[in-house]
Amino acid sequence: MPVIAIPTGRSFDACADIIDGAGLPAGGIRNAGRNLVVDDGEFRFLLGKPSDIPTLVSQGVADLALVGNDVTDESDADLTELLDTGRGKCFMAVAGPEELAGRFSGHASSLMGLRVGTKYQRTAQRTFAAWGVQIRTLFLNGSVELAPALGLAECIFDIVQTGGTLKANGLTVIKRTAEVSLRLVANQGALQLRWNALRPVADAIGDFVSRVSAQ
Repeated sequence: MPVIAIPTGRSFDACADIIDGAGLPAGGIRNAGRNLVVDDGEFRFLLGKPSDIPTLVSQGVADLALVGNDVTDESDADLTELLDTGRGKCFMAVAGPEELAGRFSGHASSLMGLRVGTKYQRTAQRTFAAWGVQIRTLFLNGSVELAPALGLAECIFDIVQTGGTLKANGLTVIKRTAEVSLRLVANQGALQLRWNALRPVADAIGDFVSRVSAQ
């Protein structure tokens, strides 16, 4: 029985659409209620917080998963990416008050020691380090947009969909840093030991993605 992990929250509907579009049973997860383990036909689905999905896969609890690369980039979990589904698109960005933008157009030295509010601390540190900048990060798991207004940070590093929440809090995208979409990932051991069972699932999802892309 292939075990597939699915994130709850923002990307759940897109994941369910992928499962359904690939011809896999999606009815059970769409109507899971409070259930976090759903057996549907020949498949078992695990529903978890996005940040937990890489751990479920790397520890072998799930064979496959759909998860945003913002989550996998932040995680140090050992897993294999099989496919970029191109669904659930958004992006990572530095955002802050408009007057801060000028510092990003000058020399990197003007950004040294910048206070950055984020829940993506590893990714933020790597991103700024690639620009030759050392920053101070403040971990915030929610309402990160409040950090500049409260004086906790000068800017934020976060995932952006429409930008509406940023605008509502007086912030603007200063620098777009990476594209984000849902990826199909796999446990490395499962790929080696159970590829014959998992390949039809990966192929079905890949075929669906190709059909949608061609439309």
